Order: sequence, then structure tokens, then C-alpha cells
Amino acid sequence: MWLLILLILLLRPFIKGTFEYEKITRKEMVILPVYSLIMMLVSLDTHMNLKDILLTFLLLILGIFIGWLQARGVSIQDKGKTDQYGRPIIKIKRNWPYLIGWIIIFILNIGLQIYFGKNLSTQTISSSLAVDLLKDVSTGFFIFWHSEWFVWVLTVASTLGYRVSIIRKDPRIKQAVGIKEKRQQILTQKELKRMGKSTREKDK
Repeated sequence: MWLLILLILLLRPFIKGTFEYEKITRKEMVILPVYSLIMMLVSLDTHMNLKDILLTFLLLILGIFIGWLQARGVSIQDKGKTDQYGRPIIKIKRNWPYLIGWIIIFILNIGLQIYFGKNLSTQTISSSLAVDLLKDVSTGFFIFWHSEWFVWVLTVASTLGYRVSIIRKDPRIKQAVGIKEKRQQILTQKELKRMGKSTREKDK
């Protein structure tokens, strides 16, 4: 019963984040993908057999395709506003293709667990669904939850396909999650001062 209540509670923020415009963040586009990549490299077995190596490449290709599919229906909202650091404020609405891709990834993860010999009951599958929803709505849970290597491979690949695709749709997304404009200006000014000082010393 408690599991059903948890699923209902988690579905609301997940659906809200899928069908409503939300500001795109550096955490979503940079920090979590980099963390996923690190975890994938850490979780991969250096003594994998040929079958697992082939499966890894297959999951990478499949994951990139799913990420591309998820990005197909993304709506991008750019009203020309900027934040306090001079970065464009861009909002995205993921829509149905993202949800479909998410479901496909979840089914693949369940199928892979069965393939590797894990016995799954209805309650176990429901728990896995709750975990995936928690990982989507909670950064802390995403970082501290342990996953199998094939889950990280699929996560990295789908994330890469999705991120690259939406950046191609609107290149300003890269600016929205890039280095803070004010900080960049300060660094540029310091570099110009350093070059100016170096030039004056040479003239002497």
C-alpha cells in the first residue's frame, strides 16, 4: 500500500516536469551527465567478456537513439530574457516523446536485469519504478543511488543523445548553462590587463 502511495506522490512532479515549461539548468545539462559518465566508467568491469562488450556498444547506440527520440518533441521557450549573470533564460517542455523514451528505458532496464539472472516480482518492478521516479525528481537520490553498469551505460547514452539534440535545436541553450557571463568578463579583463602590463615591460 505504501508503495502505491509513494508512486502516486512521485508521479505528480514527474508529470509536471514533463508537460510544463521549466527553466533549463546547469545541473540538468552538465553536472548530472558528467556524474553519470564518471559512474559508468567506474562501474564497467575491466575484465568484461565479449558478449558484455558487444552489449555495451549496443546500449550506447540504442541509448543515443532514444535520447534523440526524446528530444524530437521538446518545446523551447526563449523570451529573450537573461539572468543576473547575463545568461539567456530558456525554458523547455519535454512532452510525450520524452515520456515514451523514459518508459522504453525503464522497460530495457527491467529486461536487462532479467537477462542477467535477477528474479523480479511485481513488487520489485514497482519498487524499481519508484526508484527511477525518485532519481528523476531528486538530485540527491540520483547521486547516491547505486545502479548496475548497464543502467549507467544506457543513462549516459540517452542523456548524450538528448542533450546534443536539444542544443542543435537551439544553440542558445549552451549559453544558458555555460560559464557565468560576469565571471567571463572579469577573466577577460584580467587577461587584458596582464597582456597590457607585459607589453609595457617589453617597451621599456
